[in-house]
Amino acid sequence: MASIRIVLANNSLAGYPQGGGHWACFLQYLVGLNAMGHDVFWLELLRSTGNEARDQRLIKIFFGRFKRYGFKDRCALLLYGQHMTEPTLEWAQAYGMSNHRIRQIAQDSDLLWNFACSLRQPLLSLFKRRVLIDGDPGHLQVSALTWDMAIHDHHAFLSAGTRLHAADCQVPTLGVKWHQFVQFVYLPMWEVGPDPGIDAPFSSVTQWKWEQLEFQGRILSVSKRDAYVRYIDLPKRAQRPFQLAANIHPADATGDRELLLTRGWELVNPHRVARTPSSYQNYIKQSRAEFSCPKPIHKELKTGWFSDRSACYLASGRPVLAEDTGFSQYLPTGRGLVCFNNLEEAVAGVAEIDRDYPQHMRAARELAQEYLNSQRWLSYMLSVCGW
Repeated sequence: MASIRIVLANNSLAGYPQGGGHWACFLQYLVGLNAMGHDVFWLELLRSTGNEARDQRLIKIFFGRFKRYGFKDRCALLLYGQHMTEPTLEWAQAYGMSNHRIRQIAQDSDLLWNFACSLRQPLLSLFKRRVLIDGDPGHLQVSALTWDMAIHDHHAFLSAGTRLHAADCQVPTLGVKWHQFVQFVYLPMWEVGPDPGIDAPFSSVTQWKWEQLEFQGRILSVSKRDAYVRYIDLPKRAQRPFQLAANIHPADATGDRELLLTRGWELVNPHRVARTPSSYQNYIKQSRAEFSCPKPIHKELKTGWFSDRSACYLASGRPVLAEDTGFSQYLPTGRGLVCFNNLEEAVAGVAEIDRDYPQHMRAARELAQEYLNSQRWLSYMLSVCGW
């Protein structure tokens, strides 16, 4: 494939420097496309916090990270006002390169990959070929029924919902064709660590919050809290360590922290143990396996979503025990990746992983190599975009 110029656009990295796993997810695109020989640029939007010193601190961290990964000269950030609806090149403050250079790169690019509708008009019109990348199927589409998210200002549509358009998938497709992909890893970034030992916990990194959407007269939860509470008794049932890196404040007034601790969960602060992409990688290596619960919306609408975080665990040689959203129709399960649909199956899954851990470690990495390789999926994604 000939080299093309691709601009990746996002609005969630600079404002969330403590989210090492979030950063790691997007780095897979950047380093993966670069390794394939493409001319890749990153365009980040940052809404001002209203505090100039804090804005500058966030911007400094953002460019420091891109420099660390070798992309200092191929990223730009647009800082725009707290009360501005949508940024423009004329009214936003550019960092990393001039407004004129950003416009030139956009107009000369072959492709824009726009993550979760980060870019809207008038910035979208700078690009001749615009592709929407959806990593949160169901959540994005249901939200778009109520809010104008500029979905139809794009020319092609890619979603991590592997079951979109399936007969029993209930995600509204908004009148467009969604091409499905599985969230992937750039394998050279992930090394298999040694066996962490039987006392290492099953773990995960997650956001602990409440959020719901209304859809067709019912309430759908998009809360990881709701997902994990359904399996609150798993540590005691499985009789082994479970740990959540979840942002629950030590002074939590909801009772959730106490509830988890009394049911055998260990809690750590994700913004400490997984604050950077490298500390996130280390956290995964120290885990026995991942215990992954998707947002309930993925299960209820049968999206087929598979976690980018689970892909990182597998690539690190760490087995994954994941609640099935329908991904088992597209990924092999049983070795390395074990799926469940209820508490009894989850308990059995823990026992199966512990029964022959070395085999599951090997199978985890092999699954990542064969099914989650960035080159495989990025090549496919480019092909449906016309390359």
